[in-house]
Amino acid sequence: MIRLLNILSIAILGLFLLPSMCMERIEPDRVGVRRSLEGGTAERDFELGYHLSLPFWHSWTQVDTTLDYLEFSAENNTGYSLRTRDSNLVTFDVIIPYRIKAGRAWHLVKAAMIEQNKMAITSAATGVMRQRLGGASVDEVLTTTVRQRIADEMLPEVNALLASRDIEATHVVISGVTFAPHHEAQLQNKQYFGVQGKLDEAKQRELVARQETDTIEKSISKDVAIKREEWNQKIEELRSKFELEIAQIEAEATGYNRNRRADADAQFSTMKAEGDLAEAKAEALGQQLRAEALASKAGRTFSAIEAARRFKMGDIQLNSRDPAFLRQFGGMAAWRAFFLGE
Repeated sequence: MIRLLNILSIAILGLFLLPSMCMERIEPDRVGVRRSLEGGTAERDFELGYHLSLPFWHSWTQVDTTLDYLEFSAENNTGYSLRTRDSNLVTFDVIIPYRIKAGRAWHLVKAAMIEQNKMAITSAATGVMRQRLGGASVDEVLTTTVRQRIADEMLPEVNALLASRDIEATHVVISGVTFAPHHEAQLQNKQYFGVQGKLDEAKQRELVARQETDTIEKSISKDVAIKREEWNQKIEELRSKFELEIAQIEAEATGYNRNRRADADAQFSTMKAEGDLAEAKAEALGQQLRAEALASKAGRTFSAIEAARRFKMGDIQLNSRDPAFLRQFGGMAAWRAFFLGE
């Protein structure tokens, strides 16, 4: 049993250690170059991941494939100095990123030229800079667009010199330009006077523009005043015209009102007089008809009835035994004679 447990333990330990012993792990920013005892250097780059690696048979070299930089900097006293076309000493700050060409790391390892990459890119870059920057003038190297154009033209020339190598430049950046102290002062004075001249030109243009603006403003103010006067005149003319028309309308309305009122008053007076006359005639006719009606027998009867209705004898004491009572009030004939006078 103990022997079986030992065998299992050895097997498990072997399974755990075997991958790490027989595999090579390549990091993301690197490529691997493998050598074997029998075949020498494998002519391929091994990318990210795990690859077969037999102990004592294979050996590995991992090569950094990220960008490396060739830097010339005046701040670090490594700037590239030369005389320009107009014999001015200029120091340039230049940065050239470069890297190993894809799939060619194995060749550099096989030829043992990894350590010579810096020397190769430096030699190619200085040769191209001597030709390109040395052939430019101070005014050209001070102009950003011209420097950028020169840098863009330098890149393919540098890579052409590196064609037999297994490295390539990705960019050429001219980041700074420095002159000798006395020449730097002259350039600053020149730039100052240039800026001052441009400032004077700008002020002159500003003065001209201000004069033109003042002239235009005066012209506009004049045109506005003329137009305002024209419109005021038109408004006054229209106001006078409308006031005259309104006065005429009011006069016509007043005359019409007076005429209509006079006609109405005359017509009212006439109609009132006619009405009064008709009323008087009707009243006279009524009196006449009343008199005629009352003068008739029926009228007298009506008058007697009305007289009897309104007649009040008051407190009268009559003696029925008196012979004169019967003679005066004892029959209808006596009463008729009393009221009607018959």
